[in-house]
Amino acid sequence: MMKLAALLLFLIIIPSSAGCAITHTYGPYYGKVVDTETNEPIEGAAVLAVFYTEEYGPAGAITRYADATETVTDKNGEFKIPAYRVTVFRPLQGWDPYGYFTIFKPGYGCYPRHKNIRPMFVPNGTLPTNKLVTIELPRLKSKEERIESTHCSPPSYIQYPKAKKFIDLINEENKSLGLGIEQYK
Repeated sequence: MMKLAALLLFLIIIPSSAGCAITHTYGPYYGKVVDTETNEPIEGAAVLAVFYTEEYGPAGAITRYADATETVTDKNGEFKIPAYRVTVFRPLQGWDPYGYFTIFKPGYGCYPRHKNIRPMFVPNGTLPTNKLVTIELPRLKSKEERIESTHCSPPSYIQYPKAKKFIDLINEENKSLGLGIEQYK
């Protein structure tokens, strides 16, 4: 009798809690990353997209990390993040409508944090959906500028596998600058 009651309870709770899972599809995103001065493509730049949910309360919306994905630019400086579906179990939350991007290549200013990045989309750090964009990264000329650019690391709550290429490039830049600092893995 106890097993039957547990089975009935299970069959009632699981279907009713399925409505607490929320899903959203972002993208697709297309782009090209070029050197600001020469307009030449930048190969091997890491492009990290981060997605958030929003929880609404009396004090306003609180964003919470949902997922991330990344890619690198090809020999033509081009990247593509296909439509990306995110599903999380978060009752009473909605989706932040934007994907937030960080683009990094050692020796270049980091999108969106560097002051000379062009163009800058609103809200800062986003890219338009299903539209080809060209992002211009300025070449950094001093060791100080390069050290400052390494601070564009992804937030620590993004696990290494989700930002592996990005973190590997930050580690490569730290090593080439003689900083001896390695990001988490």
